[in-house]
Amino acid sequence: MRYLKPHFYDKFVCTAGDCPDTCCAGWQIMIDDASLEKYKNVQGEFGKRLHGSVNWEEECFCQNERRCAFLNDENLCDLYKALGPDALCDTCRLYPRHTEEFEGLRELSLSLSCPEAAKIILSCKEPVRFLEEETDEEDDFDEFDFMMFSRLEDTRDVLFSVLQDRNLPLTLRMAVCEQLAERYQICMEEGREFEIDDLLQECERHHREGTLREFISESLSEKGVDAASFHQWEWQKEELQVLYGLERLRPEWDQVLDGAEKWLYQGSKEEYFKICEEFHRMYGALSSHKEEWENLGEQLLMFFVYTYFCGAVYDDMVCSKLELALFSVRWIQEFLIVRWLENGKKLSMQDVEELSWRYAREIEHSDDNLNALEDWLFGMYAPEGCMLEDE
Repeated sequence: MRYLKPHFYDKFVCTAGDCPDTCCAGWQIMIDDASLEKYKNVQGEFGKRLHGSVNWEEECFCQNERRCAFLNDENLCDLYKALGPDALCDTCRLYPRHTEEFEGLRELSLSLSCPEAAKIILSCKEPVRFLEEETDEEDDFDEFDFMMFSRLEDTRDVLFSVLQDRNLPLTLRMAVCEQLAERYQICMEEGREFEIDDLLQECERHHREGTLREFISESLSEKGVDAASFHQWEWQKEELQVLYGLERLRPEWDQVLDGAEKWLYQGSKEEYFKICEEFHRMYGALSSHKEEWENLGEQLLMFFVYTYFCGAVYDDMVCSKLELALFSVRWIQEFLIVRWLENGKKLSMQDVEELSWRYAREIEHSDDNLNALEDWLFGMYAPEGCMLEDE
């Protein structure tokens, strides 16, 4: 078994009561079978409380006003205090550590939804490196398309190479990666998987020769790759309505969405672009903060591509995996522009971290939200003629 993890993975240490939020509220905390069995055998007064605080049918902890039944007023865990760390279920013990499972491979990451993990991810100044270890464990997958997975790994390596090329503007890196994913999807849809290796070599050649703009198709060239055209007012008005339609995990998220509607989308398109241009002159890709700003975008893109892209081996939705990364960076930036306006045109690193983990909590921690968003992105941005399997 191979294990892959980003180089900062082992830096994480839970900040417990010093955390600006809590991971024990807003979503169901599922309990593994071994922990359920252990909880059944707890005796005494605390055992009575424990037995009454587990939804045995749903196999999760009960909640009081969307907070775990064991989360006390200090945002600490009474279960941990009473029974010790060994009593924690797998979910509580492992979070924010996340694992994607593939045949013979486990890819480990930190969840952006954790404030401390978001701080580690976004404060990383160097390009992310991935560390690999091997164990003697054996795997047992009934069905796995190893050939497709190998192509996805190779493609992701090319995406990483482009995304981490700091000699290129971030918007160009994003456009190239979008184009590569679209052309990969077309090869799959048309049964031309044998051409994917040539596609990757073409992209790598353009990268080596400094001609990546030639790799971008006319349709992407029309969108442009400068800082101003990063914002697509009409599209993003529709995207905001998609975000409104998702399941709400935290009531505070409504305030974030309402802020975007109020500050960015109730006026005219011209007013919107004026705001974006001023923001970029002060904090974004057109300012003295350009290097710092583009590093934040790079780290977010690397996180989403690493976490989700190879999952296309299970659903063939290559395009939507990459679009999810682009969508996420766009919208975290939109929410930062709103925060900048709300704060009297001031912005801090704490604002960047907070809006990133709030976004990740709403999108990543609801399977319904993640699936609905990926389906919508596939329908919206996949090359013409591509369809979801159930269509």
